[in-house]
Amino acid sequence: MPAITLSELKKQYQEDGLTPTILIEQLWSKLESGDPAIWIHRISKESLLERAAELEGQSPSVLPLYGIPFAVKDNMDVAGCPTSAGCPDFTYEAETHAHVVELLLAAGAILTVKANMHQFATGLVGPRSPYGVPGNAFDPRFIPGGSSSGSAVAVAKGLVSFSLGTDTAGSGRVPASFNNLLGYKPTRGKLSNRGIIPACRSLDCVSVFGLQASDIADVLTVLEEWDPLDPCSIKGENRTSCGPGGTPRVALLKDDQLDFFGDSIARAAYENSVRILTESGLNTDPVDLSPFLEAAELLYAGPWVAERYLATSPLITESPQSFLSETFKIISGGSKPSARDTFQAQYKLAELRREADKIWKNFDFMVLPTTGTIFTREEISSDPIELNTKLGRYTNFMNLLDLCGCAVPTAFREDGLPFGLTLFAPAFHDKEVLEWAGKIHRVAKTGAGLELELEPDSLDQTTPNGSIDLFVCGSHMSGLPLNRQLTELGAEFLRKMETAPHYRMFVLPPTEVLPTRPGLVRCSEETQSLPGELWRIPLENFGTFMLNIRYPLGISEIHLNNGDTEYGFCCDPSGVESCTEITHFGGWRLFLGDKNNDASIKPIE
Repeated sequence: MPAITLSELKKQYQEDGLTPTILIEQLWSKLESGDPAIWIHRISKESLLERAAELEGQSPSVLPLYGIPFAVKDNMDVAGCPTSAGCPDFTYEAETHAHVVELLLAAGAILTVKANMHQFATGLVGPRSPYGVPGNAFDPRFIPGGSSSGSAVAVAKGLVSFSLGTDTAGSGRVPASFNNLLGYKPTRGKLSNRGIIPACRSLDCVSVFGLQASDIADVLTVLEEWDPLDPCSIKGENRTSCGPGGTPRVALLKDDQLDFFGDSIARAAYENSVRILTESGLNTDPVDLSPFLEAAELLYAGPWVAERYLATSPLITESPQSFLSETFKIISGGSKPSARDTFQAQYKLAELRREADKIWKNFDFMVLPTTGTIFTREEISSDPIELNTKLGRYTNFMNLLDLCGCAVPTAFREDGLPFGLTLFAPAFHDKEVLEWAGKIHRVAKTGAGLELELEPDSLDQTTPNGSIDLFVCGSHMSGLPLNRQLTELGAEFLRKMETAPHYRMFVLPPTEVLPTRPGLVRCSEETQSLPGELWRIPLENFGTFMLNIRYPLGISEIHLNNGDTEYGFCCDPSGVESCTEITHFGGWRLFLGDKNNDASIKPIE
C-alpha cells in the first residue's frame, strides 16, 4: 500500500468503496512488517478496528478527516496511553488527550502510533532515543533528523497520511527535509500546546508533516483553534504581503554566508533548488541575513536552555542516570544561567529582532537551505553535539524571532538523498507561506516521502484554470440585485458558506448607482456566523469586477466557519460609524426578508 494523500483517501472513501476497517487491515500489515523504531507506542489492532467501526456509523462528508490515519510525537498526551518524551523513567499514562489530538479525533482521524523522538525533544539528528533509531526513509545509514524523527519517517514510508511533531529549534523541519516531506512550523501559539511535554515552553510549536501542502492545510482547518486553557495560545488573523496576482520578493542568503560544511553535493542541490524558486514565480535577491544567523546562536548558547532544565525537573536532579549522555549534557547546562544572563540575552534578541525587521520591510519571504548537509549515523555517534549544532545553523532562529515557515523538498542530491529549502515569513503569514510552499513543491516535482511520482494538489488562491474564489454575503448573492455583476463576467456558484463568528454587519445607505447593501466589519469579540456564497470568477475578468467596488467596501481575507480563509467583501470600520447594525438578524437575506427560492443553484465540482 503506497502513501496516500488526504485528497486521494477522501476520494476512495466517498467514491471507491473504501472503509476505515479495510484501511486498518491494510495498514496493520505495514505496521507489523515496518521498522519498530518508528514508534514508541503502537495502538492495538483491536482498538484501531473499534475506532474504524465507530466511524463507519458516520458519513465521510460530515467529518473533515474521516478515516485519515495519523501519528503523533510521544511528547503528546493520548488518553489511556503512555507518554514518555523518549525517557522510560519519565513515562506516565495520560488521563486526557492533548488538545490537538482531541481536535483531530473529533474530526474523524485515526491515531495509529505514538512516534519515536529525541529524548525530551532535544536535538536535530535522530539517534537520541533509548527506543532505537528510525531509519532514514531513503538510506538507513543516514540520520532521519530529529527531534520528531518517528513522526517524519512514518509519513515518508506510508504508514500514515500525516503526523504531528513539535518544533523548537527545527525539529519539525529537519526531519521533513531528510525524508522528502513538507514540514510546517506555525506562528508561535497558533496551535495549542496543552497536553504536550514542553522543551522550551516559550518557543515550542506543534508542527505538521505532510505529503503535500493541501494535506497540511486540511489538517490546519481542524487545528487552528484558539485554546483558552493554554496560556501560550494566541488569537491572530492571517496576513498577506502580496495580494492576488502579486509577485513576492524573496531574500536569499548571500553566497559568502552560505555554509554547506564541505558538502559539495548539498551545495549543488541548493543551486538547483534556487532555480526552482524563479520557476515558481518568485523574485529572489541575495541579502545579508546576519541578524537571523546571530539569533540562531542564542538558542543553545543563551539562557533558553534553562527552559529545558525546568521542563525535566526534578527528574534531572534526582535521577540523572535516566537521561542519555548527550541529552543530560545539554539540559544540565540549563541550571547555570542567571537572571542577569537571561535579561542580557533578551536585550540582545530585541536588538537582533529590530535589525531583522529592517530587512523584512523589503521582502515578503525568505528562503534558506533547511540544512547545509546531512550526516551518517556513524558520523553522529563520533561527534554528536558539534554536528547537531551545524544542522541548526538555518533553523535555530525561527522560533526566537517568531516566524512561520515550511520546509519543502526541492531536489535530490547526486547520492539519491532528498534536499530541501525552508520558506518563511513573519508571524501570521502562515497561509501565504503554505500556499507558496505548495507552488514550489509542484514545480520541483520531487514527489513526497517515498512516493516520487506524486503530483501534489495546488493550494493557490487562484485555481488551476485561472480563476479567483470570492466570498459574498450581501447584494452579490444569487437572486439579489448585484448578482449580475458576477454572472455577466462568467462567475460560477460554488457553494454556500458561513463566516467565522467574528464579524458584524451594518446597512450601508444606497447611492445614485448602488442599492442598499451590507458592510461586513471584522471584530475581536465573538458574534455569530453569517451566511454567504462562494463564487469563482475567471481571472481575466476580476479586474473588471473590481471597478464596481466603491468605498467603504474593499476586498480582503474573510475567515470562514470551517477554518478556511477566502477573499471577500470587507468594510472600512470608518464607513459604518453612523450605520445601523443588523448582525442579530443572522444575515443579509434574513434582514431583507427575502423569500426567493435559490434551491435550483447547484455547486460546481
